Amino acid sequence: MLIRFVVSNFLSFKEETEFNMLTGKGNGYTKHINHVNNVSSNVNILKLAAIYGANASGKSNFIKALEYFKNLIHEENVENLIPLSKRFRVDKEYRNLPTSFRIEYTYNKIHFDYGLEIHKGKIIEEWLYKIDDIKKEQEQLLFKRNTESIEFGDFFKEDNISYLKKYLNMELKEDQTVLNASFSRVENNDIIDIANMGIINIVIVTPNSVNRSYPAAIINREIKDDFASSILRTAETGIESLVIKEIGAHTYFSYNEEDYKNELIEKIEELIENTDTDNPDELSILFYDREDYNTFKKVNGKYVVNVLKTKHNSCDELFDFTEESDGTNRLFELTPAFDHLINDENTVFIIDELERSLHPILVKELVRLFSHSKTKNNQLIFTTHESQLLDLEIFRQDEIWFTEKKIDGSSEFYPLSKFKPREDKNIKRGYLQGRYGGIPFLGDFSKLINKNE
Repeated sequence: MLIRFVVSNFLSFKEETEFNMLTGKGNGYTKHINHVNNVSSNVNILKLAAIYGANASGKSNFIKALEYFKNLIHEENVENLIPLSKRFRVDKEYRNLPTSFRIEYTYNKIHFDYGLEIHKGKIIEEWLYKIDDIKKEQEQLLFKRNTESIEFGDFFKEDNISYLKKYLNMELKEDQTVLNASFSRVENNDIIDIANMGIINIVIVTPNSVNRSYPAAIINREIKDDFASSILRTAETGIESLVIKEIGAHTYFSYNEEDYKNELIEKIEELIENTDTDNPDELSILFYDREDYNTFKKVNGKYVVNVLKTKHNSCDELFDFTEESDGTNRLFELTPAFDHLINDENTVFIIDELERSLHPILVKELVRLFSHSKTKNNQLIFTTHESQLLDLEIFRQDEIWFTEKKIDGSSEFYPLSKFKPREDKNIKRGYLQGRYGGIPFLGDFSKLINKNE
């Protein structure tokens, strides 16, 4: 679970700017007890957060910063770390200052504090701590790095870490993180791997995201389509169910696609040859074609393509997802997020523009579904403009955040709990009236009309 994310000198973030999932202090948080997860380090973490703000206030930049940070950790040899275009460019001084990221999170019941500082394409500082108890200020250094050296803490025995030290001294590059380079290289201790997985486990969904693994898992019958079908039916999309249709490869591919078909044949044959399995008919290759999710298989000696289709009420015809509305496709794209959030554990989804192409009532019901679920160790964090969601029957006060663009062009975050509104207040009305900020202050649009008309 995400505890806090801090960023400086990146996009619209100038000085250190923090977003966190910590519970607010005071007596005004008696609702939604199921939203609070008390972890082993004595920290109370929230399960839900909505981020509001005017256009260009910094909502999407928060998601971009977290996504960029994830890529820095898990992509080797990232060229030109934090280029000039990514730094805070409004203030010329910041073009030559370091960029920093810090994240606190829990995974597998361990509380981690990890940070990076980057300057002129080089990682100049990096650290990772294991937090044992916040109240007692108990923590253990796992490693820290500067431009001169890498130091591992007493948590590791020298016998377990000696190989890694030699490897890092020889192989670590200026633009590669220690966390990345140490993955699966610490003997008899998997805490570095757990730290890595905790960050990998944060799933970011943007308006243009395409989730190929979820429909592929349905096509391959690795998971059932019950949840997806239920959401599509309940949302009154007209879809009755999802159907897996099997089509012969020679029928599916046209004459002009012969080369592509042969490539897939080679890949599936290679997969069958190199996989030790009693049932090679279950092996498949995922491919994306004609804006649909498909798998290529060899069943009973014949090459086939499995395609996910939709079946509508009172209709025998099957439809492609390309024939469905933007709203239906967006809903299907978000289905795995809510499936995991409600039915799994240790899941974190951060979604940019949750309401895109969806009706406000539908969005509200999806969020309500997660809000009222019993799970405490999953998280949903999203940006939105949808004021219909501002409902204290769904959120706690400390789960509603706002972004503002300051006079100097930088972004800041602050929670609704800063204003301490009464529990019976109409939060939506107060927001639209500008009481909490996070809304655009517009000029006179009538001046745009041609005066000669």
